[in-house]
Amino acid sequence: MKDWQHGFDLDYLKSVEQQFSDYNAYTLSPFAKFKKNNIAESLHKKNLILLDDARYEKITSKVTSKITMYSNVVIAEKKKGDVTVGKLSGNINSLKNEIEKIPQDTWLYVWAENEQHIKLAEELSFIRVGAKITTYGEIFTIYYKGTPRKFNVVDAAEELSIKKIKDVDINIVESIHDKLKTLPEFTNHYSNYNKDNSWSALSLRGYTDDPSFITKPIEMNKKWKEEHRKENFEMQDTSLYEYFPEVKSFCNSLGNKIHRVRFMKLKTNGGELERHTDQVDPDSGGSLGKLARIHLPIKTNLEANFTVWNTKGVPQKIHMSKGEVWFLDTRKPHQAINKGSEERIHLVVDVIVDRSLHESLIG
Repeated sequence: MKDWQHGFDLDYLKSVEQQFSDYNAYTLSPFAKFKKNNIAESLHKKNLILLDDARYEKITSKVTSKITMYSNVVIAEKKKGDVTVGKLSGNINSLKNEIEKIPQDTWLYVWAENEQHIKLAEELSFIRVGAKITTYGEIFTIYYKGTPRKFNVVDAAEELSIKKIKDVDINIVESIHDKLKTLPEFTNHYSNYNKDNSWSALSLRGYTDDPSFITKPIEMNKKWKEEHRKENFEMQDTSLYEYFPEVKSFCNSLGNKIHRVRFMKLKTNGGELERHTDQVDPDSGGSLGKLARIHLPIKTNLEANFTVWNTKGVPQKIHMSKGEVWFLDTRKPHQAINKGSEERIHLVVDVIVDRSLHESLIG
């Protein structure tokens, strides 16, 4: 018997874990799965409610805490004494009857992509407060029922996942396209979601003058930061940027505070960037003062597509055509696949959101 079992038989814990298979089916990381060690802890704290044909977790808050969409976007405040219900599994009617009887102010967490549980919340007259999106790309819808409260008013841009904001002169795009064959070798991207090393980039503007350096230091882990602690990283043009005055002109049209500028390439015949979020960069977003991610396709084909999930868990498949300018909030789950026989190359620009760009996003 291990300490983490809290006295519960291992076979029993495994059997309970199997009962949460419908909940675990929506997880995208092993850390989100409700497994035997989490179950033992929840049983020990008397938070886990096991019925004959259903089960859920009910936790009473000991302190007041904030509920966030991401790490720095607060959508509500959970008060001491509030009840949080989650980890729903099993018979929907049994769950509904149980939750309906809870007398305290109650927060309900359900998977945004679980239509049955969304319907349960609505039938019980819960109020949708917003979404919580994990770093692994999982989406919870958060509901509240109880004493009337005011929730945070979130900037409309925070709800936006993707949007076409304008078109540019196709001649500018073609001029950039004609120079692509002169580019040096692209650098394989360090993302964990870069399937089969099919995604790569070159910097026109970055944190050194080397075009092959595509890293943003703030995004890197502690080990990387320790290894590079003596190096000085400052935003600057790379040696490649001077060959692309068309790119500079385009960037100037987006705003006067340009950060990284990169060419990003996705290989042919199934090159894929798997579903994920980019929440390691605290600057990202579409609100005023945040760092927006802008895409301009330079070379593409009709079988190169993005899939982006909105805050309600609904996927949207998008093909970005040459000459179209798109905003993508990378804090939301997104995936890119190139099934075509031609490489997909986008010009990707990070720019501080000013009032003009913000109006384009929320208008």
